[in-house]
Amino acid sequence: MKKNLYYKTVYGRSNVLKNSILAFFFAFSSYPRLLLEVFIRKNFGERYFSFMSAITITILLSIFPFISAGISQMLSFGGYGSSFDFGDLFQHYFTWYLFLIAFMYKSMERDEEVKRLPSVFDFARFSLSTGERHPRILDFKWKGKSLDIRQVETLVEPGLFFFIGLFLMLIGQRVGTLLVICSIFYSLSYVAAYMIGDHFIMDKIDELILSEELVESFVEGRDSSETRGVSIYGRRPTDPETRRKLAEMFIEDTEETVVAR
Repeated sequence: MKKNLYYKTVYGRSNVLKNSILAFFFAFSSYPRLLLEVFIRKNFGERYFSFMSAITITILLSIFPFISAGISQMLSFGGYGSSFDFGDLFQHYFTWYLFLIAFMYKSMERDEEVKRLPSVFDFARFSLSTGERHPRILDFKWKGKSLDIRQVETLVEPGLFFFIGLFLMLIGQRVGTLLVICSIFYSLSYVAAYMIGDHFIMDKIDELILSEELVESFVEGRDSSETRGVSIYGRRPTDPETRRKLAEMFIEDTEETVVAR
């Protein structure tokens, strides 16, 4: 495998702030996506779906209403010493617990599917598969036109839960807020994933183009209009043969031979 060292040094700059934001975002998108994906996808990869994570998030969300109500009561004026209103809690969080029951039921179904799938160690399954999308969602059309997978994952799937959550918020159900927040995380996490994928592919394309136009740009000194936009920055040796030899050093052969013992 050959690697273009010039591209890596000059063009392979990384946006530290953007990468940090994406890393932070992905770190907190796992649970929100999990809460929604179990309802609309199946046959997850063995390392993508975690039943223990489903149990963990269910426990955390089960106690959250009590913690939230307690903090709200303490911070409200005259809250100290007042009685805890279980009726009000039940009124706003009844559908919250119905959702958690449905979530655990679906998580158990997804866990059984993973167990029945072919073993990843037999190269029969991608262990990080995000699952198979629901056919009805894939068949969704906007203004008579079918949508691609990117639009389905960034708009249709999260949009379904967003509008359900919005309706539940309007009737005073706290689970609606949870669904709206999760749908936003769901959408943005896939937007970020596609952006990272786009840039990875463009990096490889640009690296290939730079390698193909290296002689014309660096050795022959042609203008970028003649080299598909490639420009080589830095002073070049005067002798063309020296430039040619130097250009060969821009490409590093990283292929290694593995010898079995």
